[in-house]
Amino acid sequence: MRVGFIGAGLMGAPMVERLIAAGHDVAVSSRAPAALPAEWHTVSGPAAAADGADVICTVLPDSEEVRTVVGEVLTAAKPGAVVVEMTTHSPQVARELAERARSSDVEYLDCPAGGGIAAVRAGALAFWAGGSEAAVERARPVLAAIGDPERLRHCGPVGSGLVVKLLNNYLVAVNAAASGEALALAREAGVDVRTAIEAVVSGGGGANAQLANLYPNRVLAGDFEAGFKLGYMVKDLRHAFDLAAELGVESPLGRAAGARMDEAAERYGTEVDFGSVSRLSGW
Repeated sequence: MRVGFIGAGLMGAPMVERLIAAGHDVAVSSRAPAALPAEWHTVSGPAAAADGADVICTVLPDSEEVRTVVGEVLTAAKPGAVVVEMTTHSPQVARELAERARSSDVEYLDCPAGGGIAAVRAGALAFWAGGSEAAVERARPVLAAIGDPERLRHCGPVGSGLVVKLLNNYLVAVNAAASGEALALAREAGVDVRTAIEAVVSGGGGANAQLANLYPNRVLAGDFEAGFKLGYMVKDLRHAFDLAAELGVESPLGRAAGARMDEAAERYGTEVDFGSVSRLSGW
């Protein structure tokens, strides 16, 4: 299958590697083409990547970049092509772009990913898709090459995938911040922290990804190199809070976690891992 790929950065580059390994013909557009492997087929920009492609994948920072790049893609995408937009951003922007795509006879999927860089490399990435069933099926060979086919979920019409991703990251942020505070109680009470983690997780009373994985494997080792950047978490929470305001949903716990993420970003910068929020609790 001919695939156009725009955004071969931290997450995008290993996705391209998996697509090429699966035998897809991939044209790559990147802001830093010199940093990409010489054997890759790189092109001059988003329109060139989209030209002739059956599926066009984009992995970008936020809504502003998505608007710009998808606009360029739609100038060159052939009728019947599918845009698979993997950025975590605004569901409303996704709906607007889907309307523009429809006028060009192009399908649009909002299809944010879950699992991070390690999951991409292991082929374990999850996808939450919003769009038509037909578009999901046409994009399935590409998504199956990048991630785990069993973890692809069609969540509903355009925007639905992003809503699910935002609620996922909302829960991740709350759990990460709360886990840091809870484990600080164990530490200050003189309880071995790794023993406390194992006891809680194995007991089933409070098992979650942050307590089971983030803290024992990253935080306690002092490893804050970005797997999922703190700046991205701050951005995703902003979109989640915008959605909550739009729907009239109160979000005090999420906003409290968001404030901690903001504080961590101010202290440690946005390029570190989101787990750096734990450092506010003395880790």
